[in-house]
Amino acid sequence: MKLLVLLALTAVVLADLCPRNKKGGLQKGPRKFSEGAKSAVRVAGTALFTLSCSELSDSLESVVFEGDCAHLTEQAMCYGYTMKKKYEKQTEPVSYGQLVEDVDGVRDMGNLACGHARACYDQIAAAVQKCEAENSNFVEQTLEAAELMYSLTYKSEVQKIVDSSSEPLFKELANLVMDNFNSAADIEAALNSFFSKENQSEIVTDAEFARKQFITIAQGFCDDGCFDKSAAFFEPLFTAMDAGQCTVASEFCGPCKENAANFLDGNQNVVMPCCLKKVAETGFRAYNRVEEKYRSIIDRFDADLSEQLSDEANYRIKGIVNELKEQSACIKEVYDGNKPECA
Repeated sequence: MKLLVLLALTAVVLADLCPRNKKGGLQKGPRKFSEGAKSAVRVAGTALFTLSCSELSDSLESVVFEGDCAHLTEQAMCYGYTMKKKYEKQTEPVSYGQLVEDVDGVRDMGNLACGHARACYDQIAAAVQKCEAENSNFVEQTLEAAELMYSLTYKSEVQKIVDSSSEPLFKELANLVMDNFNSAADIEAALNSFFSKENQSEIVTDAEFARKQFITIAQGFCDDGCFDKSAAFFEPLFTAMDAGQCTVASEFCGPCKENAANFLDGNQNVVMPCCLKKVAETGFRAYNRVEEKYRSIIDRFDADLSEQLSDEANYRIKGIVNELKEQSACIKEVYDGNKPECA
């Protein structure tokens, strides 16, 4: 265990996802991408916090991109730039072969998050908590500022994206959301119409339980060196799946399922790590718990949404849901047949 922790810490120190110039600085592409992100944060800081917390308005960029967040956010910007450059012009479906190429980057970002995310979160949380302590109306004023910023700056841009979409379902759902939700009050009213006070209290309790559980599981995942173990599992698996008629990563049933099952059945040295199984089993239990506890509310929401959509949109949604269920069942079948025996 100590060796695994040492290796994970070493990976955090050595991993560098940023293309560098000869002087050690960022190359032009990722530097421009990073500068764009910082500019957006500065604009957001001014718009959101000028009235509610002037100190955070002036310092948001440094809070997010410096101190305990510096290394993590720089690497995240570089990773985002790399993925954007790789996929932004791609029109054909993503293959498992491409996912193989991405495994190392996901592993490195995961290890970096293990080493830096908690400290970065604490830094941002401390800045926000200071604002809350100094201004009892901080949340309300920030929400009002967010509504104004969206209305003046982003609403028209979002509408252009919606209007230019070639997907009818997306356009219909987006317009429905934009027509009905223009403020925090609209969202609150909608939530109150679907959830009783008792429901809302239970959801808050469940959410807090899920938050604590996530932190515990994430810490265990990091302590076990599970990003490295998971990469060592998925890389050969995806490589084996990327063959024959398995050409689309979003379609597991059929040839991809057969390739995965055949590979796992015939390779005793490639086994899902127990730390990954723990996360999967926790996810299954959480899904079943939500499904059982909130089924009636989900059904009521589905019925209400269905009434507001066209027949074409409802037919499309039904097809998507059925496809997701089919793909999930195929994944679960291979998982159940190959999950490891763990203590």
